Amino acid sequence: MRRSRFAGALVLALTLGVGVASAQAAPTVCSSGCAYTGIQAAINGVAPGSTITIGPGSYFENVVVDKPVTLRGRNSLTMLYPSLSKPVCEGGSLCGGEASNIVLVKSDNVTISHLWLRGDNPNLTSGVVVGGEDIDARNGIVTDHETGTYNNLTVNGVKVTGVYLRGIYASSGGSFNFNHDTVENVQGSEASIGIFAFEGTGTMERNHVTDANDAISANWSHGIQFLSNIVKRSGSGVHTDNNGGDGGTADVIKGNVVRECKTNGYGVWVFVPYVSATVEGNVVNGCAVGLAAFGSAVSGQGPTFTGNRLSGVGATTTNNAPTYGAYLTTDQLGFGFGDLTATLTGNALHGFSTGMLVTQTSPTEGQPEGGQATVNASGNNSIYGDGTGANGLPGTVVEAQNDWWGCSAGPNAPKAACATALGTVQYTPWLTAKP
Repeated sequence: MRRSRFAGALVLALTLGVGVASAQAAPTVCSSGCAYTGIQAAINGVAPGSTITIGPGSYFENVVVDKPVTLRGRNSLTMLYPSLSKPVCEGGSLCGGEASNIVLVKSDNVTISHLWLRGDNPNLTSGVVVGGEDIDARNGIVTDHETGTYNNLTVNGVKVTGVYLRGIYASSGGSFNFNHDTVENVQGSEASIGIFAFEGTGTMERNHVTDANDAISANWSHGIQFLSNIVKRSGSGVHTDNNGGDGGTADVIKGNVVRECKTNGYGVWVFVPYVSATVEGNVVNGCAVGLAAFGSAVSGQGPTFTGNRLSGVGATTTNNAPTYGAYLTTDQLGFGFGDLTATLTGNALHGFSTGMLVTQTSPTEGQPEGGQATVNASGNNSIYGDGTGANGLPGTVVEAQNDWWGCSAGPNAPKAACATALGTVQYTPWLTAKP
């Protein structure tokens, strides 16, 4: 799926009013001792490899970074607003150049750090109101995939708020490192994503995303590390789609926390992989689906879920639809089906309508097969306090031995604490004590 009116001072502190900076001296941007009147002017004037230090103030510019430089601000004291309003347009994320991007990257070796990018320019009115903000920016930071592939993009300690489509986006298939960033209110459409990568390889680590349609994800990735991110109040937490389809290595989704999902929200999931991702040590609370895997592109490839802690308590769904701790299926959500392979070890699934559901697409006219779902969930999983413990629908293969089912007597025992195991689930022997 891809496929300015006033510049604040960069060295001199400004006293800010509401949307207007009151300067004590002429605004400047500094690089190597030289002053510029704006961020874009500084980029245009410095040599490649320079560091541009941006001081406190409000800057109203759509910045294009077309050479290897470092932009370094003063955290929330340095605010960059778009000078143009174009949040909604046709033709992908960049709309053929029409989109309002706060920062458009068109170079290798760019670093952006300690800035606050605000997509709602108080001096403009777009009429596109999302999350209480009148949004002017379509994207926060985005690479220009229409002109090339750009590598070594680092975004560190940046805050992005109130943009329509993409908060931070490595769209050109290059390498990147997004760490310690904060993204809020990126939910203008069903395609809105807080932090996103298309193709490419890199790291998304220790970021915070709140109020996004899709918080953190990648498509056709070549090997991405999703590490220790925190997601709140979003439709989807962390997921990877089509990993390895264009080569590369398996993604790793580890140590993330997803909580308070929007209605029908998903926590951590893997969609149509070509290689076998690792999903380890994540915590998901209050989401309709904790973990999920959708049919593989290559038979035998599929995610390994290890040591994840999942609670459905507080999850909301439309019309009280069921919730699932782990939803494992051959269905590819409108893109056909694929054999599913998934392994679960040492996970805890609690407080869902069904702790683990395994299903495969039924054959239909013109589609003689629905894919084979094979799940190995044997080994120290804890499935307890759910309406149904585990359910394997017809045709599926579900091995779930040596798991804890809430009581020493095992699943289906006539005790309130004992979980149920239905359908094709093979559960003997079980653990008699919680692991």
